[in-house]
Amino acid sequence: MVAVLAPPAYAVPVVGLADSAGLRATVFGTPPQDMAPLPATVPLTEVDIALPWRLPAPAVFWFNVRLRAWFSAQPGEAPLAVVIAGTGSGGNSANNATLRAVLYGAGYHVLTLPSPTFPGFIVAASHTGVAGDLWQDSEDLYATIEVLRANLPRETKISAIDVVGTSLGGAHAAVVKAIDAREHRLGIRRAVMINPPVSLIASIGRLDRLFAQSIGTDEGAVERFYQRLYAQLANAYRASDAVQLDANFLLGAAAAILTNDREFSAAIALTFRVAFVNLFFAGDLYARAGVVVNPAQPPKVGDDLEHYARALRGKTFAEYFDGVFVPYYTRHRAGATRESLIAQSRLDIIGDALRNDPDTYAQTNRDDLILDGAELAWLERTLGARIAVYDHGGHLGNLGERRQVADLLDMLGGRWRGAAR
Repeated sequence: MVAVLAPPAYAVPVVGLADSAGLRATVFGTPPQDMAPLPATVPLTEVDIALPWRLPAPAVFWFNVRLRAWFSAQPGEAPLAVVIAGTGSGGNSANNATLRAVLYGAGYHVLTLPSPTFPGFIVAASHTGVAGDLWQDSEDLYATIEVLRANLPRETKISAIDVVGTSLGGAHAAVVKAIDAREHRLGIRRAVMINPPVSLIASIGRLDRLFAQSIGTDEGAVERFYQRLYAQLANAYRASDAVQLDANFLLGAAAAILTNDREFSAAIALTFRVAFVNLFFAGDLYARAGVVVNPAQPPKVGDDLEHYARALRGKTFAEYFDGVFVPYYTRHRAGATRESLIAQSRLDIIGDALRNDPDTYAQTNRDDLILDGAELAWLERTLGARIAVYDHGGHLGNLGERRQVADLLDMLGGRWRGAAR
């Protein structure tokens, strides 16, 4: 009898979470011929600053105790665009760099920031060390922007401040603007959310299901796909001038070797999972939760961390939420429960601001895999004419495309009159 070997999990089509066009747009991004014109060069200065509220850093994070952001200055007075990265990304990520070029070319000073879920932000700028709370992370961002603005080069003249964010950073941008409407410390003029989630927990849950369906939960299958993808990633990295190993770079490596929707699903799911590993690791250390790190014996400088990464690649957001996040916030926030923390993970927490603020906008795609139909409908009802919904683009797969850029600049410039213009 000849044994029939089952195909690897990622060779079988994924059903019910994302369509083929959305998956491929997410992996391949905007084709070069469809990109908006960008300036040939953009001046760039790294801003390296110590923030006064930083918590004592675990020894293994010694290199992240100062926040790193990036600033591009116009020669004269100009509005300042603050760009907030998506889940797990640094301030100089590929998406931030694209928006930097777009906005600088349109006449803005540009300040690009890491996500509050990026280890460099968690260590340098978080008041808790436990990322993932939409309001708390946005308050950390708000305080950080205030300090950074005060420490920009003395000759910088700012006429207005706008905020833009991608993915989770889009939700943060809107909450930062809502905070400013109450605090009035920055005078933020407009905010644009690009491909935001409506519910952080629901969106990440979708990605966890995508991971389970496309790769599986067997540790061997996870590691085989991880090693396959990262072998290509290492080759691409050696052959490029890239200095930031981010989600876009990983998906670029995937696009070079993967061939079908199942594999594209697996690559997207793994990209988010790798970003999530760092958040989980930092939160476990700061909260002393003991999920993967023994709080009595935390890792030291120079220790091999691969066994932690291997363990965390198999863990879902639900395990972070229940093992690290909920225990921390129910101890530190009066009256907090698991149910209240779930409710506070939604954009509903600023629902009135989104409905009533004429200067908060959104861009998203009908085939964005982090939204379901009800969430997209909620965004459309809540924002009305202040949202652009494109038929195709997946998750951030049309960033930098001519129409997306033109609409973004119209929104920031106060010229947007709705999709049916």
